[in-house]
Amino acid sequence: MKLKQFVILTKPGIVVGNTLATMGGFFVGSPGVVDWKSCFAVFFGSLFLVAGSCVANNYLDRDIDKHMKRTAKRPSVTGAIPLRVGMVFASLMLLVGLFVLAWGTNGLTVLLGFAGAILYIGAYDYAKRRTHLATFIGAFPGAFPPVAGYTAAMGALDQATLLLFLAMFAWQMAHFYAIGIFRIHDYEAAEIPVLPLVKGLSRTVWEMRLYGLIFIVACYLLANLGYTGFMFGLATVAIGLYWLVPMFSPNWRLDTEKLARSIFKRSLHVLITFCIFMMLSHVLL
Repeated sequence: MKLKQFVILTKPGIVVGNTLATMGGFFVGSPGVVDWKSCFAVFFGSLFLVAGSCVANNYLDRDIDKHMKRTAKRPSVTGAIPLRVGMVFASLMLLVGLFVLAWGTNGLTVLLGFAGAILYIGAYDYAKRRTHLATFIGAFPGAFPPVAGYTAAMGALDQATLLLFLAMFAWQMAHFYAIGIFRIHDYEAAEIPVLPLVKGLSRTVWEMRLYGLIFIVACYLLANLGYTGFMFGLATVAIGLYWLVPMFSPNWRLDTEKLARSIFKRSLHVLITFCIFMMLSHVLL
């Protein structure tokens, strides 16, 4: 067992993306003086919670991951890290994450962190084998990070938390639908009923367009209602429109994989922009 294999189990890309979103929400909720204890706690608490959830998910999915090219060599599938060791590793990170949140934030943030982990490990994993609605179900815990960051700073839910949730939820839906399209053969081999397999390309593309538009509207309202600065609204709406371009292409039947990969790559730019401008929302005008 090597350190690198343990890192792979945590799905570093997902951990980084979710931690950035959490910190973005925290700084949106910190218009005055930053509480650095809460900042430290929500950063490390969310990092450990997300990492632990990803490790647990890897082991629960090891039977289907072996059928997919991109996941077949994960340590959870090959046995490089045994099940028992992996689940102890996951449990320790989950406990540390909850402890750190409880130490430095508030009960609402701890509850959001706990609920997100349970929904991702339990409800999402159960649903993904049975229904194409699993993406919708999984987007709920995936949209909690900016909300948890905000509540760590503010200690309450308000209109801003709804808009942060909607923006992150909509981003995920379009992002993962794009993955479902260009990796459709992997999902078919693993017998995972993703939307492109169950409802077809046309339905998936139209839903991506809808969620892309919801993301833009949520970001606009965050800026327009004064929760973030003007530059946040300008940057996120602009990058959102850039994201929409391939979604509205008339050439989906001819360039299906190319367009889906383009949306996927642009969605990463969208997430980075969204997170950075959240963190700078009270610095920039």
